[in-house]
Amino acid sequence: MIEPALLAKVIAHRGASGTAPENTLVAISKAHEAGATCVELDASISSDNIPFVHHDDSLERCTNGQGYLCAHTAEQLDAISADSGMREFAGEPLPRLSAAIALLSDLQMGLNLEIKPTPGLEEPTAHAVCNVVRDSWPSDLPLVLSSFSRESLAVARDELPGAARALIVCAVPSDWRHQTQLLQCRNLHMAAPLLNAEQATNILDAGLGLYCFTVNNVSEAKTLFAMGVHGVFSDYPEKMLNALS
Repeated sequence: MIEPALLAKVIAHRGASGTAPENTLVAISKAHEAGATCVELDASISSDNIPFVHHDDSLERCTNGQGYLCAHTAEQLDAISADSGMREFAGEPLPRLSAAIALLSDLQMGLNLEIKPTPGLEEPTAHAVCNVVRDSWPSDLPLVLSSFSRESLAVARDELPGAARALIVCAVPSDWRHQTQLLQCRNLHMAAPLLNAEQATNILDAGLGLYCFTVNNVSEAKTLFAMGVHGVFSDYPEKMLNALS
C-alpha cells in the first residue's frame, strides 16, 4: 500500500527565493524566519563529485562564476558568490549540500531535495547525493528525494530504499502509474497549471502524495488545495502561509 510522503502544505521553493538568492543558506534561513517548516533545494555535482546546492547546469544566472558547474572542482566552487545579483546578499556563498543539511538540521526543517543532474551525469549525481544524505540527514526530519531523471531516481531507490522518492513531471504523463511503481515513488510533483481535477483524483486515489510547483498566487493555491493537492512549492512562503492560515 502506497502512502504519501508528506512534507508541508507550503514548501519554500529553493528557500525563500522570492526575497533572497535561491538555493543558498540565507534563503533557507529566510524561509525559516517566514514560518516555513520545509524547503525545496536542488543538488548538482562538481567535477570531483561533491554535491552543491544549485539549480542550473551553468553558473551564470545565479552566481559570479562561468561555465558548467560540473566542470569546476569543489574548491573552485567554494570561492564563488551565489548572490543572484542581489546587492544586500553580496558574497553569499554557493553552498555545498552538506552545509545546507547542517543548517536544516539546526533549524529542524524538512527537505525536498531535487537531484538535478547535468545531462549525462544522472547516475554519478545521484550516487554523490545519496552518499551525503546517508551520512548526514537526521532521521527524525522529513525528507523526499525527487527528480525529473528516472536514472537518478533508480539509483536513489537502490542506494537509499528507505528514503521517500518523488517523480517530477511537468504535465502528467500517460504512464505515471507505471513510472511511479517502477521507481517505488510515494509522490508525484508537477507543474501547477497543468493539473486538472480528474488527474488529481486519480493520483490521490492511487495513494500518491501530490505536490505542485511553482505557486505564488494565493487563489491558485486555494484551487489546488480544493482538488486535494497536499502542498505547493512557493517562492514567497511568508505571503502564502499568511494568506492560507
